[in-house]
Amino acid sequence: MIRKLAVYTSLVLFIIPFCSAAQIKLEKRSFLDNRVELLVPAGLKPMSADLVNYKYPNRTQQPNVVLTDQNNEVNIVISLINKPLPESQIPAFKDFQIEILKKVHPSAVWLNNGVKPVNGKSVGYFKLVSSAIDQTVFNYYFFTNMDGKVLLLTFNCPEKQMPKWNAAAEAIVASLKVR
Repeated sequence: MIRKLAVYTSLVLFIIPFCSAAQIKLEKRSFLDNRVELLVPAGLKPMSADLVNYKYPNRTQQPNVVLTDQNNEVNIVISLINKPLPESQIPAFKDFQIEILKKVHPSAVWLNNGVKPVNGKSVGYFKLVSSAIDQTVFNYYFFTNMDGKVLLLTFNCPEKQMPKWNAAAEAIVASLKVR
């Protein structure tokens, strides 16, 4: 009886995260003058200007787009950065960004990184869990070049919501199209 209960509990704990991820509705949206296409969670809306100014106080480096949920916990950030990035340099750029973040967030837990093809583009990415003021946050950075410049995108959510959002985050990255 105890063994059956343990097997049942294990199955429930394994299946629930996949079921909840399947319930996240993603919709196709375009950004940056329709040059970037991405699947995003249907409930995400533009972050308020006041909150963007608070979270990104350096106005010259503010993202082009910040989408968030109603609780400001789940976010997608899109930035076109005026720094050259030829496609051949994406692996080196990834490694450089990881080195910087390891210095800024020495206690971060690094989950994965690499470069993969996405809709005809080389896309660098890395995933980590880092500390915020009141919780730990799952961050999925992914980037490519657009017009020879850095196109940086980030998906993040509280670490405790990671099982719910992991499959959706992968679908978001896989949907990236740059014109």
